Amino acid sequence: MVSTASLSSSILAYEVEHGRSYHAYNAGKYVLPNDEYHALRILFEEKPFYAPIDENPQCILDIGTGTGIWVMDVGDEYPSAKVIGTDLSPIQPQFVPPNVQFEIHDCTEYPWTFPDNSIDLIHTRITNGFAVRDWKAFFQECYKAIKPGGWIESQEFDLMAFSDDKTLPSDCAVVKWCTLMNEGGLKAGFDLRLNSETIRIAMEAAGFKEITVLDLKLPIGLWPADPRLREAGKFGLGAMLQGLQGISLATFTRFLGWQVEEMEVLLAQVRSEWRQRRVHSYWPIFVVYGRKPFSG
Repeated sequence: MVSTASLSSSILAYEVEHGRSYHAYNAGKYVLPNDEYHALRILFEEKPFYAPIDENPQCILDIGTGTGIWVMDVGDEYPSAKVIGTDLSPIQPQFVPPNVQFEIHDCTEYPWTFPDNSIDLIHTRITNGFAVRDWKAFFQECYKAIKPGGWIESQEFDLMAFSDDKTLPSDCAVVKWCTLMNEGGLKAGFDLRLNSETIRIAMEAAGFKEITVLDLKLPIGLWPADPRLREAGKFGLGAMLQGLQGISLATFTRFLGWQVEEMEVLLAQVRSEWRQRRVHSYWPIFVVYGRKPFSG
C-alpha cells in the first residue's frame, strides 16, 4: 500500500540533469520540470472547475498540484472543505490557508490511502502522460475515494499543436517538436497524445455518470481577435517560450539520444515560429467531468 510521504531531505532533493531540476521522489519516473502554466485560468474564465459540486464540500483533492495555486484558490473559495494537493515535488508554499494541505504522493501507486467514499471532488490538470498514464486504472481509484454524489473532473490536453487555417504546416518546426516529444514519450513508456473521448470512455468504464465533455482551444500567441483568448494566448506563449527547454530536455536526451546543442537548434526554430502572429496555433484542451452515483 502506498502512503503519503513527509518532507524528508531525500524528497526535498531534486534530480539535476543538464542544469534542470526534476522530481526526486521516485527519481527518474517523470520528466516534466517544475514549471507552471497560467493561461488555463483565463481560458476557463477564472473557473477553478466546472463540476457543479455542493455549496459546502468537505474534502477536495487536486492530483499533480504543481505550485499549489489552484488548491489555495479553492481553499479560499470553499472554507468548509479540507483541500488537499498532491504532487511528486514539494514546491508549494509553506504558509497556506488553514484548510489547505499538501502531500507528496504518486497517484499511479495503487491503492491510495485516502478513505473510500470520502472526497467530494477530485481534480486533475495537465497530468496526461507526465503523471497519469492509465486513465482507466486512475478513474477506478478515484471512484473508490469519491463520495456517492461526488465529482471527478479532468482538465487535460493533447501534445500536438494545431491550426485551423493551415498557418502551421505539417513540415514546420513546431509540428516536428510535438512529433518528437510524442515519440520520446512512447519510448519512455507513456503516451502524450489524448482526446476527450478517451477520458470520457475511461470515466464511464469506472462507473461515473452524468459525464460532460467540453472541447476547448488554448491559443499560443497574440493572434486571437477575442481579447480574453488573446490574453490567454499571451500567457500560453510565455509559458512555452520559458518552459520549452525544461519540457524537452529529458525526453530528447534520455529517450531520443539527442545532444543538447542539437536540440537547442530545433527549439530556437520552434520559438521563432510561435512568436509569429501569422501562426495561429493552439493546444486542444479537454474538460471532462462526471458524477459518482448515489447508489448502484
